[in-house]
Amino acid sequence: MAMKGAHSQSSGKPKYDPKKRKFQNKKSSADDNLSPANKKRALKHERQSHRKHASSVQPAKELWNQLRVKTNDKETNIKLCAELHELLKGKCLEVAMQHDASRCVQGVLQYGTEQMRLEVVKELCGADAKKDDDTKNQNVNLAELCKIQYAHFVVLKMIKYGSRDEECIKLIVKVSSSFIMCSSRLYRFMHSSPSLMYILLATQKSLKKQMTKLAIHSVGARVVELLFGTFPPKSVAPLKLELYGPQYALFASVNTTGKDNSPTLPSLTEFVEDNPDKREPTLAHLQALLQKGLDKSLTGFGYFHSLLLDYASIASPEDIRSFLTPALAEHSLHLLSTRAGTKVVCECAAYGTVKDRKKMLKCLKGYTRSSLKHRDAYLAVLRMCDVMDDTVLVNKMLLGELHQNPDNEKNEDDEENKPSPILDLVLSDTGSKLFLLLLVAKEEMSSSDDDKATPRWHKLLDPYEVSALHQNPTVTENGEEVPTSKKESGTRRRELLVYLKELLVDVCTKHTEELMRSKSGSKVLIEVCENFASEELFQAIVDVCADNSEDENVLPLFEDPVGHLTMKHLFLSESKKSSDDDDLSLARMFYAKFEEELGSIATSNRGAFVLSSLLQTCVKDEAKKALKSHKKEITKLAKGGKDVKKLAGCKVLLEALK
Repeated sequence: MAMKGAHSQSSGKPKYDPKKRKFQNKKSSADDNLSPANKKRALKHERQSHRKHASSVQPAKELWNQLRVKTNDKETNIKLCAELHELLKGKCLEVAMQHDASRCVQGVLQYGTEQMRLEVVKELCGADAKKDDDTKNQNVNLAELCKIQYAHFVVLKMIKYGSRDEECIKLIVKVSSSFIMCSSRLYRFMHSSPSLMYILLATQKSLKKQMTKLAIHSVGARVVELLFGTFPPKSVAPLKLELYGPQYALFASVNTTGKDNSPTLPSLTEFVEDNPDKREPTLAHLQALLQKGLDKSLTGFGYFHSLLLDYASIASPEDIRSFLTPALAEHSLHLLSTRAGTKVVCECAAYGTVKDRKKMLKCLKGYTRSSLKHRDAYLAVLRMCDVMDDTVLVNKMLLGELHQNPDNEKNEDDEENKPSPILDLVLSDTGSKLFLLLLVAKEEMSSSDDDKATPRWHKLLDPYEVSALHQNPTVTENGEEVPTSKKESGTRRRELLVYLKELLVDVCTKHTEELMRSKSGSKVLIEVCENFASEELFQAIVDVCADNSEDENVLPLFEDPVGHLTMKHLFLSESKKSSDDDDLSLARMFYAKFEEELGSIATSNRGAFVLSSLLQTCVKDEAKKALKSHKKEITKLAKGGKDVKKLAGCKVLLEALK
């Protein structure tokens, strides 16, 4: 038993070591005078002293603290940058990967001279790599820096603060020999900003065959976003083609287009049309890439929106319905920040199932007003109203928000004096298109003799909007084409218009003058008069025409560039209808108000155009009789002379009087 106890005591670890205890006591006695914060700081400095390039990093951080002061002048910054660059020379790659020292390299790129930036860029891109460098450093390239949390900020600064340096031209020509495209436009860009061009070419060389990994990396995606947003699209096209898959990079042929016959790569749509057999592999590659990006929540990046649009442009309606729409339904709001992302949302809404459309609608709830005033997002609201069969849900989720304007709630005016909650939308170029889309029937054709038979709503939108709102989307089910919306467009339009009728009539009656002098507002006013004509509304229009403002800077309505056209189109719209004597007529109310003043209106150029359209309405006989006594004066103005300016409006009016 004694031997067993002795053995266990000799083999076990002793509880106390006199020598070690003596050393610890000595050390602790030396640190007794330090506060806990100072002890922590001393331990931090001790750990940092064992890092690589610690002797250079510590003074570099002190210089950076002086460099970031905003009150520094340019000379002070250059002097500090020179010292900082001297400390980091040959060590930028390793220092950039340190979380507390990466900002020092960023400081040189941001505040340094052109030569300093160029040397740092060369070092980061591996242009000055030595053969005797260790294997670890050789494996760390620009693509790896893009993936490191702190080092990727250095790459962002490198792209952002590229500057000019004429001495780089020789280097540019040398590097650009491996560049795929060198159009005349790119050549001009190269000479206007050679250092920036060198950065582009060096970046392109370093990131070659790495774009697929970077595009779906949570950190590297930021670099890809800035890269595609900073440089011209043609210059980064060779990098972007990697995202389409190996088949695109191998089989895409360079086309010669433009006035300067510059070589360009075909778009993905053109490539698939020329190579139909490559469509399925390209779709499979893009689908896998997009799924990884969606898993990492990359829907906030613009390049990812472009990639989604490229997929949608070559995918079939069934692919969009089965893969794209379910994946993006709950991320719709993030895509509305760009034109490409909004187009993707429109395609998903067109071909999505009822369940997916409801998810998209819930994402837009509370953002209707801001989306309608956004340069791109308004198209998604238009598309949802154009394809959703459940109009009650559309009103609840989208249109119900328009009945209140938070900006108007701040004013303490009376209810009668408060502006209409949709006035800002009607006067905006994008917001007014929602009301125009609902006010104009899709089946109504343009009646102009000069134009081909096209739907009238096409004239109210630009070609891109018409393509995004393409009608009657269908999918193939059991070999048959099935529409994705069961309700007819006319029925859907009328049901939604019921919810907005009161708002539209109210804004046109309260703010008639503002709408008549606005390009966007006048279009809405004309369509409201067409659909919801009322004596109160017509009287408000006539009163605005009769109102003579005392402000010299405000033109009379008949002389206003937009206002006279509004009256002209209102009369022309009424002339196309067959009306009886008892029917409500704007022309009759106008003639009754201005019967005695038609002569003075006819002597102005724009006023004469208004009267020429009035002569096509139901009061043409009465108007001609009233203008008969002024025909001589109108003829004189139509022909012009030495002291009389020739008026085109009077010439048109004279022809109408015959």
